[in-house]
Amino acid sequence: MRYCSPEEVWLREDRLARAFEVADSNVGRAYPGYELAVLKDGCVAARKASGAAELVPARREVTPDMLFDLASVTKALATSVVYARLLEEGLISLRQPVVELVPDFRYTAAGPNQVKESVKVWMLLAHTSGLPPWLPLYKTARSRDEVIQEAVRAFPTYEPGRAVVYSDINYIVLTHIAERVTGERFDSLFEKLVAKPLGLSRTVFNPLERGFDRSEIVATEVVEWRGGTLVGVVHDENAYAMGGVSGHAGLFSTAVESARIAWGIVEAYSGLSDTLISQASARAVLAQWVCGDVCYGLGWQVYEPGAGSGTLVDLRPTRLFGHTGFTGTSVLLAPEARLVVVFYTNRVHPSRSNEEIRRVRPLVHNAVLSSVRRWYLEPSQ
Repeated sequence: MRYCSPEEVWLREDRLARAFEVADSNVGRAYPGYELAVLKDGCVAARKASGAAELVPARREVTPDMLFDLASVTKALATSVVYARLLEEGLISLRQPVVELVPDFRYTAAGPNQVKESVKVWMLLAHTSGLPPWLPLYKTARSRDEVIQEAVRAFPTYEPGRAVVYSDINYIVLTHIAERVTGERFDSLFEKLVAKPLGLSRTVFNPLERGFDRSEIVATEVVEWRGGTLVGVVHDENAYAMGGVSGHAGLFSTAVESARIAWGIVEAYSGLSDTLISQASARAVLAQWVCGDVCYGLGWQVYEPGAGSGTLVDLRPTRLFGHTGFTGTSVLLAPEARLVVVFYTNRVHPSRSNEEIRRVRPLVHNAVLSSVRRWYLEPSQ
């Protein structure tokens, strides 16, 4: 992507610089390293990579355009966009019962379950399906197909639509639906529907299998039962059991290429371009579908002005959208500012026990949002 010229930026340089100072000050404390990229009106307004990509067994520095394990940011940058395209192509309906697409979904290990008959596709995308938040499927499943089948047959834990419970199991089921209606594996779908239209070359599943070198990828956790430091192999255990390809986790990308996907959604939402998805589907994806402690669209968290839910940002001058990943990643969209913020860290290296990222994320995002000189509020009113 091109860099903005000074007259294009429309951001206060001192406040934008403060965001990078906060990110720098937490290297070695909240995470070994990071890359932060800020897009304004489709060009790169500012970016920086700093700190260590790996500490164990040997130190490597973070450099621009290294690949990060996005973890659950996969849900927002891959699955939500793939489903927008499936909607546009008439392959699914959001209000279609899941059992129409996957008949086995009506079953659990105990037999047919009437509650699951009422689950609609949108409920999976918006985390209100009734399915549990997580299951250790990797401990019992011997193949990708077995992981999927165990997710499909999961017992509901609440009445669909009556609560909001963030769930990886939802997105494993969504992976299966997408593959079933298209006949293609999810990584191929992503390549065809997202990466290729945007010209992405460094956003992939299983990067080591796609020709990337270990030196190009940021490390995640040191996991002894998986051979030590994880580099280029998905951190999420259930995604690992699925061969690294799932809609809940598994995507690797750079900060700038991730920002390009996010900008494609903002462009569509604002009616500036339909290169990635249509304005109609972007407005559906970023609409507020349900609210609990956190509000959700279809694959995105929704942050309302004045509302305190979520941990990504405090300043909410208008409706914002975002997602976080367990490995220390986050993406924030501000369509009315024509702004995208991608803040990627390796906070789980060498151990997942460090949770300081929860404190740092809003500090960085608040500083970036405070730098915006003008908000274009009309489009969403």
